[in-house]
Amino acid sequence: MYQWKTLRILAGLLLCLPLIHFALIVSRDISTYLDPSPEVWDSEIAALIAADLDDAIPQQPIVVIGGHRVRLWKDLPASLLPRATLLRPLGDATLEDLTFHYDRLAAFYRPDVLVVFPGYADLYLRDQKTPEDFTASLRTLLNRDEEYGSSSWRYVIAPVQMPLHPDDHERISQIDKSIDQLAAELPDLTIIDPNPILSGLDGSPNPEYYRGDGINLSPSGYGRISLLLATQIKARQQLDQEASSPQ
Repeated sequence: MYQWKTLRILAGLLLCLPLIHFALIVSRDISTYLDPSPEVWDSEIAALIAADLDDAIPQQPIVVIGGHRVRLWKDLPASLLPRATLLRPLGDATLEDLTFHYDRLAAFYRPDVLVVFPGYADLYLRDQKTPEDFTASLRTLLNRDEEYGSSSWRYVIAPVQMPLHPDDHERISQIDKSIDQLAAELPDLTIIDPNPILSGLDGSPNPEYYRGDGINLSPSGYGRISLLLATQIKARQQLDQEASSPQ
């Protein structure tokens, strides 16, 4: 028979297994975030390819790319009906990661409309972009889209200010201004700045529109951005229809 002390040690180890498993997952995730290589997301691209084998791919869809914030934007497709919308999140990808994987992440679907929602990783974890860095990386991504000639219109959701980082609001404001200048150069690009409708009366981020982590948006926050995007897309579609209709 086992001695009582041995049984206690065994029981303690069994109780620790969930914590050990959780620690391994966290360690793996952190190492992924800190790996600067875009190949770190290869397994997610492989999973996307496998999922596409079972799904019908719509004609000229709206394709939304980004990192974790796109993964959480689950209600967007319903907001853009009757247009078909494909959410294509990629880990906690930076703009460079999206550019590297652009052919399979977006161009493969031949989108009529491309939506880019940059995430937390461009400012923290994987990178700490200055306004100049951010604009240059975004330009490279849009140039890649032009090389494929797939999108007739592009929308970029500007970086959102976050309750967790109040000292960083100025950098994000400067990024927003910088990418506005990029939109002035590209007639098929629209920048959507969600910060005014995500802010309180004092101009700071309203916690109601963010999750408890102070980083990611809550369902009501996503609902506001969905309304902005849907309004822009429908207005553009109406203009295109008027331009193509006989006089």
